[in-house]
Amino acid sequence: MKTYSILNDFAFQWIFNQPGREKILRSLLNAVLHFEGKDRIEEIHYLNPFNLARFEDRKKSIVDIKVRDEKGCWYEIEAQVCQHSGFIGRTVFYLAGLYSDQARKGQDFAELRPAIGISLLGFNLFRDSERVQEIFALRNADNSIVLADTLMLHYIDLKRYRRKKPFELQTPFEKWLHLLKFSKAYARMGLKNTAVFPDEEELAMALEEHVKLNADAAMRLRMEDRERDRIEEIIKRSAAIKEGRAIGREEGRVEGRIEGLVEGRTEGRNEEKLEIAGKLKAEGMPAALIQKITGLSEDEITRLPASTPNT
Repeated sequence: MKTYSILNDFAFQWIFNQPGREKILRSLLNAVLHFEGKDRIEEIHYLNPFNLARFEDRKKSIVDIKVRDEKGCWYEIEAQVCQHSGFIGRTVFYLAGLYSDQARKGQDFAELRPAIGISLLGFNLFRDSERVQEIFALRNADNSIVLADTLMLHYIDLKRYRRKKPFELQTPFEKWLHLLKFSKAYARMGLKNTAVFPDEEELAMALEEHVKLNADAAMRLRMEDRERDRIEEIIKRSAAIKEGRAIGREEGRVEGRIEGLVEGRTEGRNEEKLEIAGKLKAEGMPAALIQKITGLSEDEITRLPASTPNT
């Protein structure tokens, strides 16, 4: 029996984006953001809760999870297994939208609250980095002053997470990384292994729900459909990019040929103007009048040797 990762679109939405599952998502957010003490998120409100009928209409399906906490901060969380071009640009674009969506006509901009984007990735987004988590915020160029805590992006690279045994895991962040990365393996083991996080209620709940999903034939079919849709989407997007590049190269060649012709004709006309100007200069015509007739600059006319006038 094939099992699916908790990062599968359907599984991710089912486990984290339904009323009644707030404590699971809240635990994940606090772990990823390293919130402790007074900084911890205590309440969240779903802005786009999971809807099965809408999800199964693939063109209208929700991929990201959007929530707001008790302090008014906004969060957008997504799971992405496969890389595709433009991914970083897309996350920045969506985060900017999440921030701007807060604004209402006539609202004081001082009332805008931070917007935080979190991407849980199954691929290496930053190939030159060895870190599991990359955090981006608005800072000045020398990285010394934070402009404001308005926008922040967290990229979690699960491929860089080094496997540890469950009893070696220390922080909530490590425990969530472990579950997210090895969820397929735990699903294969079955329900009896959900006790791997005996002292972590939210992690145990997430793992139990995930194991149940993989044990249900109808749910596995939904996860399979979603996985296939994602692969097809990436293939289509890659094909479109390749086609666009090919068209761009051909257009570039055509434009190059046209520009060459235009430049050639322009150079030819310029040489003709210089020849005429030289003859007029030899006849003693004032430079200002030659400039007016030929359109050449005063400097071009000054540098011209005077041609011998025709006799």
